Amino acid sequence: MKLILFLKSKTFWLNAAFALAFFLLLGFSANWILKGITKHTQVMVVPDLTNMRFEEVKAALAPLTFEAEILDSSLYVSRAEPGAVLDQYPLPGATAKTGRVIQLTLNRHRPGKVALPLLVERTLQRAELDLTSRGLRVGRITYVPDLAEGLVLQVSAGGVVLAQGSQIRKGTAVDLVVGKRSGPLTHAVPDLLGMRLGEAKAILRLSGLRMEFVEGDSTALDQGVTMQMPQFSHGNYVTHKDGIVRVWFGESSLLMSNDEIE
Repeated sequence: MKLILFLKSKTFWLNAAFALAFFLLLGFSANWILKGITKHTQVMVVPDLTNMRFEEVKAALAPLTFEAEILDSSLYVSRAEPGAVLDQYPLPGATAKTGRVIQLTLNRHRPGKVALPLLVERTLQRAELDLTSRGLRVGRITYVPDLAEGLVLQVSAGGVVLAQGSQIRKGTAVDLVVGKRSGPLTHAVPDLLGMRLGEAKAILRLSGLRMEFVEGDSTALDQGVTMQMPQFSHGNYVTHKDGIVRVWFGESSLLMSNDEIE
């Protein structure tokens, strides 16, 4: 009976009103403080930063109170300006709170380097495929008389002869020398085994042929030609004028025997 009378009294309703007002005030205050801390209401549209340089990006984001950081700069796209933005996160048109960091992917200033694949003695078609698959370009193709029809004999770039594994930048034009048979064979290949470099060159020059050094130490006194390709043809015509004879140098028993005779 007393409880019912208390619930109907002015004191109860007055205390209830004060309690309700207190909780409402507390809720609004907490919400206002939370919004201030999280900046929930300060949302901006992210602009399109594509193709801008990093300095231009910072200038464009400053009025929006966004920040920028470089996430990646390992990509190289030839059609884009060096140092330009290739990608961003959040994407253009997205909304983000002020102070948000926009992550950028920039274009490299120079293309990266790749190892030159094995091209010598590969077919021209295979060499072209291997070059393009590594981001390299096929440059000038020169055909020279050689028994190795359609095979790559030499690789160069910018006038510098390259070997397998040479580090060159993507996009570089690689020049190829390719063997080609044309017309009837006109030249025989002399026997170079045991000869030193100068002697072998002179013999080939007199024979109307050219030398390509493959490996070995051609400057050592005890080194001579240990292998040649094409091999000694015994006077038979097996190549054309200016055909290439590839030679390998090493310790030669023929050379030592000649020295002992002298």
